[in-house]
Amino acid sequence: MDEKRIDYLAHQLLTRKISATEREELDEWYNTFASYELYIYSALKKQQFSDNLYQQITKKIDITPRRRVIYYRYVGIAASLLLVLSIIFYRVFTNKQHRQTFANKSLIEIKPGSDRAQLRLADGRTLDLEKAAEGVLPTGDQSVKKAGKGLITYSDSEKIADGSDYNILSTPKGGKFSIKLSDGTLAILDASSSLRYPSRFTGANRMVEVSGQVYFEVVHNAKQPFIVKAAGQTIRDLGTHFNINAYPQEKGVKTTLEEGAVSVQDGKHTVFLKPGQAAWSNNNTGNITVVEADLEEVLSWKNGYFRFNDERIGNIMLQLSNWYDIEVSYAANLPEDGFNGTISRSKNLTEVLAMLERTGIIHFKIEGRRITVLP
Repeated sequence: MDEKRIDYLAHQLLTRKISATEREELDEWYNTFASYELYIYSALKKQQFSDNLYQQITKKIDITPRRRVIYYRYVGIAASLLLVLSIIFYRVFTNKQHRQTFANKSLIEIKPGSDRAQLRLADGRTLDLEKAAEGVLPTGDQSVKKAGKGLITYSDSEKIADGSDYNILSTPKGGKFSIKLSDGTLAILDASSSLRYPSRFTGANRMVEVSGQVYFEVVHNAKQPFIVKAAGQTIRDLGTHFNINAYPQEKGVKTTLEEGAVSVQDGKHTVFLKPGQAAWSNNNTGNITVVEADLEEVLSWKNGYFRFNDERIGNIMLQLSNWYDIEVSYAANLPEDGFNGTISRSKNLTEVLAMLERTGIIHFKIEGRRITVLP
């Protein structure tokens, strides 16, 4: 949708002239637009932001086609306004501060992550998949192909008799990659992640092992269950889509079910998940806790954006460190404020840091790929 159309729909919304069809169009744009250039705020400033936004709505600001608007879900005033996704002049209110924040810094732009991975074969050879040409890969197996940017595929080749040749697909910091296994199951790897799998599944189970963060869309086969091992957790698929977060920094494994059903086992404990639930295995206690999950937040990395929901700065910087391949240090104690907002993972690092700085809670010192968090 072009900006003139967005401006028109925004004006119709604010003047209460929007039709049901136009409202549906605006809602669809809000849920799918690619920039995800929304406001990031701290819990401390949430009320202040809400008050400012309410004033802009009640004044019914005149919107001109030359101004870029950002559509924002308002969360702090009357219930009726909860149903109205509000419009704010993002450029007007934040660009000046953005320029002041980074005006005197000579920066080398740190680009976002991209489709990068290595494939380690059972015989010890390693392929750089970023540089590999599309088509059959030089693995000695004609069933293995690079099917496009960021994807390799396997077909169920009968030439592989026992399926004992395990390969490892791994992504570095700043990398992501997808693989379609020989049974048709799709696995999407986030940065600093790995998947160990056989070229062909044989035997009673389809067994794989993961580290980091991996999303699965499993092709169900009741006669040959799909099993994922992640640290101390074992996930058995009952026909499903699910996400596994097993980064070492998380001090546990979190499995979140999007659809279908899975059982999660950790030692002697087993739980069954329903869609929208997550199982958290604590490395220290060995217990499994089942909680309701925010699927939009959990799957945001797969869908191309960061989503922060009352997130502490330490956890945010862990995500940025993986995706932008940066080193992070802290000059003082971390603030306790929670940060909220959404931004595309295709943005350069400075754009993400600028949005965090606008909260007034934290600042950053940038030296090459080393980022220091300041109060």
